[in-house]
Amino acid sequence: MNEKKNSTSKLATGGEGVKIPMWRKIGFSAFQLSNIMITLVTTWLMYYYTTFLKIPIVVVTLMFTTAKIIGAILTPIYGYMSDRLYQTKFGRKHGRRKSMFLIGIPLKALTYIFMWIPGMSRPYYFIFFLLYFMVTPMLSTSQLTLTSEMSQDSDQRAQLVGFNQAGAAVGGIFASLFITWIFKIFGQNNATSFVVAAVIYDIIGTILLILFYLSVYERPVDESTIMENDKISLWKRLVNIFWDFLSVIRIKAYWNYLLMWQCEELFRTIRGDLNTYFIIFVLLLTPSDVAVSTSMGFIFGMLFLVFFIWLQRKTNGMFSYRVGAWSAIIVFAGIACLAIFKPSHLNLWWIVAMIALNFGITGVVNSTQYIFTFLPDVDEMVTGKRREGEYAGVNTTIDTLLDSIFTLIIGIIMQATGFKEGAKVQSASTVNWLLFMYCIAPIFLLLLGIAFSYICKLNVPNHTIILNEVKRLRKGGSMKDVSSDTKRVVENLTGFKYENCWGNNNVMNIADKIKE
Repeated sequence: MNEKKNSTSKLATGGEGVKIPMWRKIGFSAFQLSNIMITLVTTWLMYYYTTFLKIPIVVVTLMFTTAKIIGAILTPIYGYMSDRLYQTKFGRKHGRRKSMFLIGIPLKALTYIFMWIPGMSRPYYFIFFLLYFMVTPMLSTSQLTLTSEMSQDSDQRAQLVGFNQAGAAVGGIFASLFITWIFKIFGQNNATSFVVAAVIYDIIGTILLILFYLSVYERPVDESTIMENDKISLWKRLVNIFWDFLSVIRIKAYWNYLLMWQCEELFRTIRGDLNTYFIIFVLLLTPSDVAVSTSMGFIFGMLFLVFFIWLQRKTNGMFSYRVGAWSAIIVFAGIACLAIFKPSHLNLWWIVAMIALNFGITGVVNSTQYIFTFLPDVDEMVTGKRREGEYAGVNTTIDTLLDSIFTLIIGIIMQATGFKEGAKVQSASTVNWLLFMYCIAPIFLLLLGIAFSYICKLNVPNHTIILNEVKRLRKGGSMKDVSSDTKRVVENLTGFKYENCWGNNNVMNIADKIKE
């Protein structure tokens, strides 16, 4: 047992050239494979509620928004807790990240299925949806930390990001094709199909989460992972949670990354929320066409992922982001033409468009996920601590809040344009707004993302300089001996004077200065 712990400790603290075994990389991808559960939610739950349960779309989007916002509020708390679990017996035994999975996996499995049971009153759907979105961030926040936890080597992190995306692609293929099979057995116009799919997806997703848990490891206990040695009051802890949330945004590299990343996230949110409605009500295709086109996009996405992993290693995250973004812009323009002119064999043209769109999506997602793994290292240069959990928590919170706001806005717009729940055909006004929101809004966001990618300087060479400086200081090196080039990179990425880095600031634990 001790030999196994020593082996994983060596992997987690290893630098360049220390390789993660292939079986662990495959197991790492199981988390994204398990997201077949959330794929069913994002693709079909809104449609299921409005079409079969006849819940007004404004009520549905308000329900989604409220649940997600409450989950977002909890997310930084999960990140704060996870960073500090090494201070507990439970955390030292099971790991500060893996402990969160021990708690969250069974809770997620239980809450998921209740969202799909037909015949309940509306408050019950809200309650179970709320519980599901309270549990989900516990897992997603901890999973986001593990790419940085499992290796310090940029190439190994790039491979983990690649396997992560590959898992998402395979999960997406399965989720899309399997629901098509369910449609053939039970029909695509009744609630039973969705309930059966939810039960099966829940079982498979839970098994995959367990495989993920057994495959990953994290950074062992050391000075950088111990946050507070003394017990503090509840009031001070709450202040620290709020302060640590804000402190992340004080890091210049994170702020630059945030702008670029959110452009990618928001265009995918809009596309994801409207995809089913756009296909059925604008293109006038069928639910089966939704599933087939989605699965084909994911299948080719696997090939595109291989290309972008190669491109990432040859260039850097910013260039890959721009290649993906420009490709997606061209495709959205093409989709608008399909919707307006409706050529013959539209279903085939739509599949081609989804394949091409996945090239762009793969590029921007791979880039932002890869760049994110560098941020805890920049933060360690500022604080002298490892705060992967804090960054994962803040990322999830900001993403969820903005995603929720956009979802609510979409619902309000659709309701205002005359959207009718359960209808087979929508008004011309609703169709026009669907066309605008699905095609034009993402193009605008992608253009903004491209502009922000020129601002963000968090690339592989600068990241390597940060890692080397952290190692030098961790070994007892003096801050006075820093080279001019290193000092310049540190100040450019952190936004702090070099002398105010390495814990010589009030970035963390401001409540320690509060007198009770």
